[in-house]
Amino acid sequence: MNYPQILREKPVLLLLIPALAAFFIALIPTLKYQWPLGGDIFYHVHLAKLYMEQGLVYWDPLTSAPYGRPIFYPPVFHLLLLSVGLIFGDMFTAARVLQPVLTLFLFLSFAYVAYKLYESVLVGVTAGFFIFFSVVFQRFILPGPENLALILFPLVIYGFYLCTKNKSYKYASISGIIAGVVFLTHMLSASFLVLVTSIYAILISLKDKSILKYWLVFLVSTLLVASIWWAPLLLKYGLVFNSGGDSPYMVSLLSYPKFFGVLTLLFAFLGAIGMIKRRSRQDILILISLISILLVSNLNYLGIPILSNRFLTFALFPLVVMAGVGVNYLKTVIAEKNISQKFYGIFIACVYVSSVMIGYSMLADVDSGFLWLRASDGELDIAEWFQENGDKKSVVVAYNFRDPFIVAISRQPVATGGYGQGIVHTLDIQKYADGGMNQSDYINDNVGYVVLPSGMNAPPYTTLAYKNSYYQIFTFNK
Repeated sequence: MNYPQILREKPVLLLLIPALAAFFIALIPTLKYQWPLGGDIFYHVHLAKLYMEQGLVYWDPLTSAPYGRPIFYPPVFHLLLLSVGLIFGDMFTAARVLQPVLTLFLFLSFAYVAYKLYESVLVGVTAGFFIFFSVVFQRFILPGPENLALILFPLVIYGFYLCTKNKSYKYASISGIIAGVVFLTHMLSASFLVLVTSIYAILISLKDKSILKYWLVFLVSTLLVASIWWAPLLLKYGLVFNSGGDSPYMVSLLSYPKFFGVLTLLFAFLGAIGMIKRRSRQDILILISLISILLVSNLNYLGIPILSNRFLTFALFPLVVMAGVGVNYLKTVIAEKNISQKFYGIFIACVYVSSVMIGYSMLADVDSGFLWLRASDGELDIAEWFQENGDKKSVVVAYNFRDPFIVAISRQPVATGGYGQGIVHTLDIQKYADGGMNQSDYINDNVGYVVLPSGMNAPPYTTLAYKNSYYQIFTFNK
């Protein structure tokens, strides 16, 4: 087969190159480790198992035990995980399978939409490769709802662009339906989609008010699909948001070169120059996407506590598109100045290769066992003890230990259990860690186990049941 000829005839296939590179990089830790990467995936595995055991329910009795809590995490990813798990026979294997697959399609989505917006394979391929320069790539190899939503994120933006360009109710409806699926997958992603499309629609409606009709069709389509899950949940339990679920985190402006990559920022700036001069609709859309996300991501400066690193993840899409436009602009400048195109080709090839090498080097952080990248052996050991020895009824109170591992692996009820924003009531874990409880507290709270870091004193009325180098398990003396 003549591959060079195929690529000349169908250059769009070049978009597969960065996606396949990302797939094989993500495949390395997938094959190396028995468990999926990240800590959050264990909570999602728990929900997938809950749906397998009880059907599509709105109540989770195993986390925030003994109270239980409504499930305020939308279900599409968990249903996907459940489907793949039924094929492979195990939810954790399913999560590992999804790691490289989601990474592949995420890169492909970014590159394809960049290519379609600017009708340039160079822009699309560059957008794909420049993802590697950002530390966000580490998150892109984790299996989870956010990455599934990020695959759909550029498609919604492109669909809404076509809707406003062609004044098409069809594209407004299709992009709205996909946005609704994002609402059923990952709320933060969906919120940024509504923000970006709304600002864009309002801005271009200043010259053409008919655009507002298509925007309304988009919003209605989005809300109708989103209501499939959210309407029954909110009608039954109301709105629950516990802002204490995550500690705020700030990424300063000075950290942007490290966060996004120096070359990404440089070429994005070069691309922005041409985009500001042209001000075509796709230019306006990409610029608005970047500016609006960056503004929201810096609300910490106004005293509003947020996880700015999570917010900035969504800025990567418009940024790598702009970088692709910048690389394309550089090619035009070089051609106008009669500089050798061979020199340009070698330079860009070196940039692409270096991006892949940087992406590969990020696996070293996975090996180091950073908490958010990989569950530690000590944590998994404790969870596996409960799988073999837990009574599957009594509540586990865990201090400075991520108890989603326990509930996902052993199905033992836990006092917290992940996704803190959805918790309504929870036990006083500090009381159990400090020893400030009595026997009636154990009985009333249905607490049968306390997990503490090694070295801490045994809680009153308990016996040491198991210990490893990092944690110890105490059982209540009934």
